[in-house]
Amino acid sequence: MEYPELYWHCFVRLRGAKGRDYGVVNDLVFSDLDSQILNPWRQGVSFPIAGKIISSREVVEEIKITHTPQPKQHYADRHYARMRDQGIADWSTDSRKLPITNGKDFTHELLFADLSLKAPKADAPLVIQICSRIARVAQILAVRDRSKPPFIISDEYDVQDLLDAVLRGYLKYSVREEPLGKVAGARSGRADIAIEELGVIIEVKFVRSPHDQKKLVEDFAHDLLLYTKWSPLRHFIYLCYNSSDLRDSEALQQLEGPKDINGTRFETHVVLA
Repeated sequence: MEYPELYWHCFVRLRGAKGRDYGVVNDLVFSDLDSQILNPWRQGVSFPIAGKIISSREVVEEIKITHTPQPKQHYADRHYARMRDQGIADWSTDSRKLPITNGKDFTHELLFADLSLKAPKADAPLVIQICSRIARVAQILAVRDRSKPPFIISDEYDVQDLLDAVLRGYLKYSVREEPLGKVAGARSGRADIAIEELGVIIEVKFVRSPHDQKKLVEDFAHDLLLYTKWSPLRHFIYLCYNSSDLRDSEALQQLEGPKDINGTRFETHVVLA
């Protein structure tokens, strides 16, 4: 496809970046866009954007490439004139981003369409990785643009809903609450998330105070006894959300490892999120 030579713009934010910690480059000719950004991206090598070195695709959280028929200054002048007409002194708008929001989006076509990237294999390590990153997903959704309401995590049910939605984007397997039989006369149990084809059970705990540590250890022992009644069990994931509030969250990782309970052998994984 023949692309216009002018004007191209690129926005990039790295993982873990906050606020205005991003890079924007404006008014590129297409040949420079291709050599400086597109080719390095496709090859998986490092490239610079606005003074930031992008070491690889894997470190990028957000990237967008747009085209506009006019240079950046045109959109900046138009924006600030409109603000003046409304009696608004606009000191917060980053004019570099105006062509990003006003331009035609070519991100997928230029960066992703030809990568032929395969989805990661659906297995227990992938599920554990998603659990470990779920707090970052929540952090992104807690602050949304365009006056959209935030997604707030206030209890373990919010964590379960978000985790369930993310897992369904990766797994073709069934993801559901799994009914479990009674154990030693106890109440019927229901795992927060179970993936039968992978033999995975996920139990979500929401930490509210440093004093929750003892209860988490006690609940862990109870949950193990309960879930060993589930015949497909091969991996038990104990997800402790908001774990930084605990006095010694890393001590919980001593609970990890292989287990053999009532003849059921499985691996336990403690995820601190």
